[in-house]
Amino acid sequence: MNATKTIISLFESLTGQTAPLSKYKDLFLHNEFFSKGGIGYSQFNEILLTLGYDRVTKEFFNYLFSVSLHSSESSHYPQVSTFGELQAGVEKFQKHSLLLYGNVKYGFKTFARLDKNALSQELSRILPITKEHYEQRHSPLRNLIEIPPEDTYYLGYIVYNQVKSNLDKDPTNTALKKKHQTILETRTKGGQNHDIYLTYDHMDVYVATSMRQRHEYFLVNGFCKNLFSRPSIAPLKLRYFDPTQAYCSDRLDKGLVEGLMLKRAKCTIYHAQETDTLGKDSELATTLAQGKTVIAYVPKLTGKDQFLKDALDLTTHLYPGLSRQEHFESLLRLYDPDGGWQNPDIRNWLSKTVPFDEAKASEILFTKAQARYESRAKTLIHDHPLGLQINLSTGVANGVLVVRTVDQCAELLRRIMLNEMEFSLEEIPVEGRTTIVLREKISGCVYRAMTGDELLNNSFWNFYLKETLPQGDQGKMLSRYLTEAQLMLELENKEEG
Repeated sequence: MNATKTIISLFESLTGQTAPLSKYKDLFLHNEFFSKGGIGYSQFNEILLTLGYDRVTKEFFNYLFSVSLHSSESSHYPQVSTFGELQAGVEKFQKHSLLLYGNVKYGFKTFARLDKNALSQELSRILPITKEHYEQRHSPLRNLIEIPPEDTYYLGYIVYNQVKSNLDKDPTNTALKKKHQTILETRTKGGQNHDIYLTYDHMDVYVATSMRQRHEYFLVNGFCKNLFSRPSIAPLKLRYFDPTQAYCSDRLDKGLVEGLMLKRAKCTIYHAQETDTLGKDSELATTLAQGKTVIAYVPKLTGKDQFLKDALDLTTHLYPGLSRQEHFESLLRLYDPDGGWQNPDIRNWLSKTVPFDEAKASEILFTKAQARYESRAKTLIHDHPLGLQINLSTGVANGVLVVRTVDQCAELLRRIMLNEMEFSLEEIPVEGRTTIVLREKISGCVYRAMTGDELLNNSFWNFYLKETLPQGDQGKMLSRYLTEAQLMLELENKEEG
């Protein structure tokens, strides 16, 4: 491909469509733009018009090639001097257009018409936020009442029902009476924390989990403390909903509260565990449907010895009095629930027909645990439709970002809060067409996607363009520009049809 054809392809990438007046492409075959000093604003528009595209505002041209919208330079006549500058400007716009609108063609028809004020306001949605914005926040008026990790389990319904049932059968049992009292005291603390969460003036992060067993509460509590105490996160004074510190007695109220927290939080952290539930998966989907970011934390198991030590230490701490074999059996039930039927070794150990083999059990346990988490990560990244959801208000495709370590989770969360996420722009061939995606750099996951299916693309955006615009001043300010873009698309569809 010669240089001129490459330049034309960049204009097609910029506008999101093949040049309508392709018969005039030959006019550029002998025009050596950059050997003559580059392309200025007026020449840029002349190229657009010759190829059949709409003109752009000077503010858009200046933005495209990194001339400040607020400097005196905007009144001068800047130009793009090298092919690299042209390519970088186009790629920047594609990234921003996908982030804001989910579609390059629609983004061009909207963005390229904006004046200086409207352009600045739109860009403000993706500009970095200073750390001071968070660091200067005041502390909450009321502090949460900390519930110790080993007591968080008492906030659950299963343990209460078990203890209450046993106590009803044996009302004089001292140990049961003491545990019942501990549960009531823990729930009182959790109820007070619940009210504090409701009065938080802002909510940054919602932590979505599945918790039924004692160890699940313990591990989620430890994860939250570990994550939000990281040096890169702690100074931001983020407020987050920790489900191991709150209690709500009414099932319906609990659903309303969690829905409110999902609405208010800027992002959700989906904590993948040994088993996941409909409730947690729906919280993931709800967040994406609002156009917000989901970080899915899926632990990556790499060292067998460390995993076994941590797992056995945890079960020994939480379930004292069991033999070592019983601890192994409880872990095997957790990570290989079908092993008692499908694995002859496990079946023989359980039936006591052969002696327990700790070395073999360790190998089975680690292999099953590792495979379970790897499968969960693969499902979210590559296979499950939940991995990419549509923002129901705008139609923008929104992808889950999967991380495998707490360090990755902390750094990605920091970038989300500060609007500092980094992306690579990729073209993925799919059955003879090209899908364009934004891939987030820490997780390596697809964050935005624009299909290469022309029929789907055209139908999809025609329907979504008819939806109600965002409310508020920003929505009102953009309504004129979006309406123009809608009309232009409809006219083009009629002409092409």
